[in-house]
Amino acid sequence: MNTLSKTLRLFLDSIGRRSEYEFYLKKFQSDRSVCFALVLPDSASVENSGDLMTFDLQFLLRLELCPLLLLCGKDAKANAEKLMQHGTYHLIEDLQPDSDPALWRERLKFCLQKGEIPVFCRPDLEDTQAVKELMPRLVTRLHVLRNAGMLMDENEEKIFYYYTRRATEQILNVQDKALVQKAEQWLEHNPQLHISVSSPLYLLQEMFTVRGRGSIIRPGSQIEHVSDIGDLDLSRLLTMIQNAFGRELKDPEQLRNATDFYIESRYRGAVILETHASGKYLSKFTVGTEARGEGVAQELWEAACETQERLFWRSRSDNPVNQWYERHASGHHREGKWTVFWKGVAPAQLPEIISYCLDRPSDFME
Repeated sequence: MNTLSKTLRLFLDSIGRRSEYEFYLKKFQSDRSVCFALVLPDSASVENSGDLMTFDLQFLLRLELCPLLLLCGKDAKANAEKLMQHGTYHLIEDLQPDSDPALWRERLKFCLQKGEIPVFCRPDLEDTQAVKELMPRLVTRLHVLRNAGMLMDENEEKIFYYYTRRATEQILNVQDKALVQKAEQWLEHNPQLHISVSSPLYLLQEMFTVRGRGSIIRPGSQIEHVSDIGDLDLSRLLTMIQNAFGRELKDPEQLRNATDFYIESRYRGAVILETHASGKYLSKFTVGTEARGEGVAQELWEAACETQERLFWRSRSDNPVNQWYERHASGHHREGKWTVFWKGVAPAQLPEIISYCLDRPSDFME
């Protein structure tokens, strides 16, 4: 590893876990979109955090990820001038959203080689229309940067995931409704767009960590509750499990012991439960690698909890996901290589479920 790579890694280590940022870095670098991500800042974030924004965008270039900065409306040129005081930008004025994607790819490659941040300045367009023109033809990831940061509800509580096509108990802060209305139009244009909202202070944390430091706006997944394994595409389910865990099941037939399957309709995640006298044992909780960080895990969890009062499960004690489990469990017990979690289980039944989890053999090939 050369000096530059060590420097990059040290900085990424300060952002989050190595396993997380390596996963996202590999995911982003393997993406075949013309542009890695579209970054849409508001004027307040340019004014107050233009230097930090520039640093983060240049850091992405050093990772060989080329973002496209989009500046729209009457303040577009003024914002471009302010940002250019903090670093080297490449103003794109001779290309249009409908220009040949090969020309866009060539220009972004030039910016990457020169270490210049590409900025597309459109004072003639409002951001709602400009984003529609660029996505998904050139890019499928949109990072909205606001001085106000992530979405908030009416009680000023953070909203990590907001679903446009699902009923929700969350009531948006009045100031955030206009932004969500724009996002609804973008998702109507293409439901597969990745839209996040964060402060420019946390752009890299939002990009490279599972928990993130922003809000994800999505249409919402279709979660199916299936009781009969014969109603599932078993081959797709097994492939998803193997890809997510990186190992093969010792005995795939063991899945036939399950009595409840909560499946994302495109097989991007699943919660698999087995019936036990003390509740339902969570045999598998898996999210496909392509869906991580999109809120699918939360959707699956909520779907399962709607119909299951008592759940318990185990996880290896060194599993980084345990922090998420601890937030959603009623309690946990750590012993040896396993941590046992439970939700809604009566205290008198805890010794029984803990013993069951600790004694159960590993499901995967070592």
